[in-house]
Amino acid sequence: MNGPALGRRDALGLAAALGALASRAAAAHDGHRHDGAAAVGGVARLRGPLPDPRVTDAALQRRRLASDVIGGRVVAIDFVLTGCSALCNVVSASMAGAQEILGEKLPREAGLLSIALDPFADTPEELATYGARFGAGPGWSLVNVPAPALDEVLRRFGGPQPGADHAPLVVVLDPQRGEMRRLLGLPAPGQIAGAVTAALEARRKPA
Repeated sequence: MNGPALGRRDALGLAAALGALASRAAAAHDGHRHDGAAAVGGVARLRGPLPDPRVTDAALQRRRLASDVIGGRVVAIDFVLTGCSALCNVVSASMAGAQEILGEKLPREAGLLSIALDPFADTPEELATYGARFGAGPGWSLVNVPAPALDEVLRRFGGPQPGADHAPLVVVLDPQRGEMRRLLGLPAPGQIAGAVTAALEARRKPA
């Protein structure tokens, strides 16, 4: 299921080649997973508390999703199938690049989070192997959400349908301000890191 590590340069080259197609697909996909947020310009405002089920991460640790994994940090979230050999790899390579750019902001101020879309195939062990391919460090959590809770988590986080082919996107979530930014298509590492930085800077501005 897991092939050799995909070079970041190769992945980003694939992102450039597929960017227009994926953006069109993402635009078609957008609009039906916004139950938990109301759009405010380029930022969506969350409605109500985040779901907080117990999840299992790639280190086999059981933690609460909102209160432990996310905590009060600004978190960039992507949605992965460990058996995917195309777009998931490209987005994960961009997450790896964002990890490098964000540097010392991880894991204290900010974090990266990959949510598995198939709770049965994307086991914690598979997530560990997948994360290792992209050099996932301490600030990057990969989690398996139990099937009964997964649909609600994806709906509230603006993600795709569970276990399905999906248009690529990254969601940047600020639980402190109750805001969410959606990066549709194949965002570059700088776009992901820039959205995280913008969310952190927004915290420092007067309300």
